[in-house]
Amino acid sequence: MKYEESDRVELKREMIRDLDKEIIAFLNTHEGTIYIGVEDNGNVVGIAQELKDEYDEKVSAILTNNIKPNSRNKVVFSFNEDGVLAIHVQEGDSKPYYLTEKGPKPSGTYIRVGRSKRPATDDEILTMIRDSSGWLWENQISNEQGLTFDVLTKFANRKNLVFNQSKYKTLKLMNEKGEFTNVGLLLSDQNPIEVKFAVYDKNMNFKIKKEFKGSIISIADEILNYSELFNDTSAKIIPGQISRVETKSYPGASLREGIINAICHADYSLPSNIKVEFFRDKVRIINPGNVYNSTLEAVLGGVQTFRNPALVNVLYKLGFIENYGTGLQRIREAYENEELKPEFKVIDRYFFLTLPNLNKNSYSFDANDAKNDAKNDAKNETQKTLEEEIIDLIKNNNSISKIEMAMRTGKSKATIERLLKRSKVINHVGPKNGGHWEIVDENKQTES
Repeated sequence: MKYEESDRVELKREMIRDLDKEIIAFLNTHEGTIYIGVEDNGNVVGIAQELKDEYDEKVSAILTNNIKPNSRNKVVFSFNEDGVLAIHVQEGDSKPYYLTEKGPKPSGTYIRVGRSKRPATDDEILTMIRDSSGWLWENQISNEQGLTFDVLTKFANRKNLVFNQSKYKTLKLMNEKGEFTNVGLLLSDQNPIEVKFAVYDKNMNFKIKKEFKGSIISIADEILNYSELFNDTSAKIIPGQISRVETKSYPGASLREGIINAICHADYSLPSNIKVEFFRDKVRIINPGNVYNSTLEAVLGGVQTFRNPALVNVLYKLGFIENYGTGLQRIREAYENEELKPEFKVIDRYFFLTLPNLNKNSYSFDANDAKNDAKNDAKNETQKTLEEEIIDLIKNNNSISKIEMAMRTGKSKATIERLLKRSKVINHVGPKNGGHWEIVDENKQTES
């Protein structure tokens, strides 16, 4: 057997004094295995036969005397074929686990971070207690009680749903005492939570930096629409085929599901923000809060857990969610036939989703200034012209703004305005600060 240290594997040459701390760290974080009788470089030294009974008794005593709550049903240990003591630790469901003599405080409670353990902070211990007890942040009384729901009402009307004060308690926006809850705060016009958005160039400089604010409903709607502006489509002509093959940078529902998953499952009690970041080769979505009351493997396998069930229910009713608890599975399905695959990670108290860009070689957010515009205008004539790119954008969204056209094509707004002014096939219909674009068939114009 090959041994290599990782976030889920700890190698020890011999029995160590703080084995109880190592076991506690896995119990409080995620499953893992501690191998005793293996050096850090993976070389097997094994355990001498005369020491096996002693080691066995020590581990048993640690589980009985050193760790609280009882963890015996979460730890299995035995000697394997290499003469190595393998201690398999499952993630616990009665967190926090701690040293009996210290109690549930930082000096006695440990978590696993990467390949090492560290003491848990007071906040992390409190979060573990809350999660294990079924405590929900969204059900707690909001510090702000002067809440209004104009945005939520507007979205409900669009779906022909009845939303008024009689629904406050039904939807958990208000408790039985008539006090607004934290989920009410999230859905209100006064919601203090922001979602951060960024686009980077190849040198990791900001090209776009935004914060989305307001009701979590308007945030979800705006960031979904805005992110789709950067979900480019590339077209390739396949030899032997008449039609061209179009490829989205982020296929299927992957981008949408990733963003909605972050909004649904974020731990809003943490002093942090959801982030959506576009790089040349990927988009990364980060939300505060790791997997709630389960493991990443279980959730990817279809297990459903909800940190914010009331919020999820409202998003479902408004059509932001198609099926409860299937978001991550749908992301995986979107990349099922692709060589590149999405990556799901839990690091400390955060959930990271990385979606690879299938069109990374045609990423176009590097050139925004006039000098690069001139270079791009002089490209080989066999490439799609700027006017053709704009026409494609209008066909996809006939109310697209000039600024959005500039961002999508990598041109300056001035260049876009010059092209639209001289174009014979692109017309703007309606008021200057509204209306829509129309594509005119130039051949038909000539015939008439």
